[in-house]
Amino acid sequence: MELFNENLIDKNSAIPLYFQLYSYIEKLIKDGTYKEGDKLPPEEELVETLGISRPTIRQAYKELAAKGYVKRQRSRGTIVTRPKVFHKFLTELTTFHKELGSEGTVRTKVLKFEKCSNPEIAKILNTDDLICLIRLRYSNDIPIVYLETWLPYEPCRSLLRHDMEKESLYETLESIGHPVQTVRRHLKAEKATGIIADYLELDENEPIMFSKTLGKDPADRPVEYSIASYNGAYADFQIDLQLK
Repeated sequence: MELFNENLIDKNSAIPLYFQLYSYIEKLIKDGTYKEGDKLPPEEELVETLGISRPTIRQAYKELAAKGYVKRQRSRGTIVTRPKVFHKFLTELTTFHKELGSEGTVRTKVLKFEKCSNPEIAKILNTDDLICLIRLRYSNDIPIVYLETWLPYEPCRSLLRHDMEKESLYETLESIGHPVQTVRRHLKAEKATGIIADYLELDENEPIMFSKTLGKDPADRPVEYSIASYNGAYADFQIDLQLK
């Protein structure tokens, strides 16, 4: 709290109090005083230190969140953030680690990995017996994406012997002779609900980017179907196009 004191806010200024606080914190983030993952002071502490109302502080934090500078996390409070830019997600096949490895520490937690059945997915993959792989993927210990993947059981059964917390799915599929060569992705904005909100540490109805991916092998046979929910505060997709 040494960064905040009672002289920070000029209550006689024509500049709104919330905007004074917003501007001050924005400067601290931009100059690196506050780094990604740092936690801002709780509202009640600033009320006592700055002598301004809680709604004023809440408005400043709300403006910071709208600009992508901070993110409210139920378990941690108000955290300084920086969107993770997925440069290649829509233009080429690559792994999560290769996409975001330069952004810091990335890791995967496997929530479910077993033989299963799902009538709806069975129609897509043309088989009744499936493998279900559910993963939660992190960047710098922040949950970025909740990912559900289904694969045909018979051709991919040896996959169950692999460690999907340490190995790449696409690289492992290639190693067992069933590479994904082409994919079709569908993206849309959604609201976080239920288990997805819980795993991504979001409040109900907060924004997520929702994608469905169908991957096919060189013989044009479906080999992977995935549904991914990306934390809207951290995921930012970039597409580079050239006019011809």
